[in-house]
Amino acid sequence: MVPRPGDFERWLTRLAGFEEARVVSITPVEGGASNVTCRVELLSGGARAVCLRLQRERGIFEPYDVIREGRVIAALAGTDVPVPRLIGMEPSSDALGAPFIVLEWVEAPHMGQAPDADFEAFTRMVARIHAVDWEAAGLGFLGVPERVEAALGAELDAVERRMEGFGCAGEPLLRDALACLRGTVPRSGRLALCQGDVNVFNYLFRDGKVVAVVDWEQARISDPRMDVGQLLALSLLKGAPFGPAEGMPFARRYAAAAGGDPGDLRWFRAVWLWQLAVIHFGWRRYGNGSEPWYSLELAGELLAMALAELD
Repeated sequence: MVPRPGDFERWLTRLAGFEEARVVSITPVEGGASNVTCRVELLSGGARAVCLRLQRERGIFEPYDVIREGRVIAALAGTDVPVPRLIGMEPSSDALGAPFIVLEWVEAPHMGQAPDADFEAFTRMVARIHAVDWEAAGLGFLGVPERVEAALGAELDAVERRMEGFGCAGEPLLRDALACLRGTVPRSGRLALCQGDVNVFNYLFRDGKVVAVVDWEQARISDPRMDVGQLLALSLLKGAPFGPAEGMPFARRYAAAAGGDPGDLRWFRAVWLWQLAVIHFGWRRYGNGSEPWYSLELAGELLAMALAELD
């Protein structure tokens, strides 16, 4: 799905400041299974390189809407959450075969590669995202649930719809897990801006600081514990021992960064273990030939343990 340089150049040169730009190359960024991200090398333009994000048709977080992501990034530019500058958006598929956005290219490695990455700085940034005044930032277009219970129900609905497309709707463990999660949805909490994918690869570091947060395709207004639960689930899949959710390192650090106890995290850890088990099927089907880095067997074992806490 990598576009031809000439096709993108014809579109880019219509933008102010890029009239003289010449596209040298377009190179896909390795890793991930979300919207297609490319580095575009330029000559005689307003920048040496830009980031091109093309909307994927199928993938682990479908359905995709890259224009929605661009609107989120534009809105966040007026907050203290660092994001790449939005250069342009194209909702039509005519130019490159799919909708796309163009962002500034941030010369900084992600947390998984940065030699000076700081986990405390990462945690503080997650808490900062959750503290954004999303109404003042104009992020109401994401959809505002009437209450937390409705927001969490919508999270379950979205993953359930993916199960059919991933070919795993009939899996007993996943089906039973969904029933358990629906029956135990938390009724209390708070609504905040959630990034929706707070893995460390979406946080770019320079000099020990987060200089940009990328990949906002799953941003939504929901309970911030959804973001926390993802990190807890990922930690377990990477070998952390299973124990009380509130005692896990990221949970403790997040509570300190956010300035208070976020509340019961068990349901949120369980829902992400369920979602990651579903993602395993989607990744194998739509991950461009790559295999998930975690096993379905381990995800299933951890999910069963997490669900047992909810009974």
